[in-house]
Amino acid sequence: MKNFPPFIMVLLILSFISCKEDEVDTVAEEEARIQAHFDSLDVDVSISESGLYAYPIRAGGVPSAGFVLSISYKIWVLGADSASTSIRSLDTVVVKKNANAIYPIGIDEALSYMKEGEKWGFVLPSYLAYGDHAFPNVLIPAGATMAVELELLDVRSENDILDAEVSAIADYVTDNNLRDTVTYPLNQPEMLANGMVYKRLKAGTGATPQSGQFISVTYEGRFLDGTVFDRAPNASVFEFYLGAGSVIPGFETGVQRMQLQERALIVIPSYLAYRESAVVIPHNITSEVADLEIIPSYASKVPPYTPLVFEIEVIGIN
Repeated sequence: MKNFPPFIMVLLILSFISCKEDEVDTVAEEEARIQAHFDSLDVDVSISESGLYAYPIRAGGVPSAGFVLSISYKIWVLGADSASTSIRSLDTVVVKKNANAIYPIGIDEALSYMKEGEKWGFVLPSYLAYGDHAFPNVLIPAGATMAVELELLDVRSENDILDAEVSAIADYVTDNNLRDTVTYPLNQPEMLANGMVYKRLKAGTGATPQSGQFISVTYEGRFLDGTVFDRAPNASVFEFYLGAGSVIPGFETGVQRMQLQERALIVIPSYLAYRESAVVIPHNITSEVADLEIIPSYASKVPPYTPLVFEIEVIGIN
């Protein structure tokens, strides 16, 4: 170990003490800010082991075994003018709790307090919120303490979700005339037992791909309403090993039915696609959070529990 002159050692010790005091002051300042917030409210506050502050705004509802929640929210930086800096959800947000699919993590914990029909308020210390990340476009600085109000509108199971998706997929087949053999003369759409739909658009040749083979495809990914969320055209061929788990299960299932040079339309329920995906609150920092690799990149494109439509052409099997 290097030996420092005595006066240098004194400076190093003083510097270390100063840094520790700064850390304590930062934590103390955050705690004081939170305490001041609750001093201004006439509510019963509970504090979890992790440090989440929770209080009911509107009680009610009954417990449910379901874990897929429809919520609305309002969120703002604690201490800021909530009237001008708060962000509300524009639409109902669907999330799966206790699945590491909600950011910030404090909101995932907050939802465990709630029953259907209830509204609660929470305060998230910075380490349960966004930590050292800053999002200037929504006026969230680094180290921000966040206040949030959550309303739990509906609770469902994943089976409930799948039942609704099966109906939506059947409507898609009807609304897009996939049974029209004039427009699509090759075959009727196949309704697979797993909830998928397979419709051949252009005939192929040869055998179907086998697990372990290297597959080259072009594709376009759409939602049921026709919105395109991803594509790999001829200039950007997508390649993968079949059976390696590098693509969503429904995509692999569809490709396994196809021949070389075949083009097909494949409709996939969410449980064979991105399932709960990931939700960022507020929603308008989702792309930034994906860029920081806090959530997977696909989550910035595909909302939770979203059936998908892929138009795929197999251009290589090796």
